[in-house]
Amino acid sequence: MVEERHRSNSFVLRIWWEEGTWPHEWRGWVQHVVTGETHYFYHLADLLAFVEAHTGPLAQTPGAGSDGPRRGGDGIAHL
Repeated sequence: MVEERHRSNSFVLRIWWEEGTWPHEWRGWVQHVVTGETHYFYHLADLLAFVEAHTGPLAQTPGAGSDGPRRGGDGIAHL
């Protein structure tokens, strides 16, 4: 867990279709730009866990202020 959290974080994300598996599956790689820490992932939950380790929880709780991400009707967090 990262001790100091910044108000803004940057990540590089690469996803690809793994053709050597059946059924084919998505794979991914993510890097936290500030620390250079990288992580390969097979599941979206693993990507989310990596990001939240640097940012704190991304889900907004009821009654939270307007500083957090807004979720649109598509379920995507909009900053």
